[in-house]
Amino acid sequence: MRTFRMNPAHSQRGATLIVSLIMMVVMTLFAVSAINLSSMNLKIVGNMQAQRLMEMAAQDAIERMVSTPAYFSLTPTTQNFTISGLNVSVSAPACVRSTAATGYSATSGISPQDNDWEFVAAVTDGLSGAGLRLHQGVRIRMLAGNCP
Repeated sequence: MRTFRMNPAHSQRGATLIVSLIMMVVMTLFAVSAINLSSMNLKIVGNMQAQRLMEMAAQDAIERMVSTPAYFSLTPTTQNFTISGLNVSVSAPACVRSTAATGYSATSGISPQDNDWEFVAAVTDGLSGAGLRLHQGVRIRMLAGNCP
């Protein structure tokens, strides 16, 4: 009677193929997850950049209003600006508080006051529809009677 012995090399030829296919699938999953992660990080960075641009546009519009005395009239109005392609609307400055400035005598009759003004800037991006609302407080020393 003849007995057949199986050669160990013959019994493992298919196992190598299966192991290599599993390794290929795992490496493909790693590559796909790395691509998804980098795509998500790119979107996050883009959103942060857009937010910073909107903040800078709002600050620029507020600076323009603060540096122009005409905006502090008795009948202030809302002003609209276009800065870096963004639409910025700055509400009329609102005087929140007024205190007498220190270091001046009351006998002169024109002693200045420290006025606290509040500005609200609203920025909208026409392309993405994103928006930002920024509140800014400013203290300005002015002649008495400028804070209604």
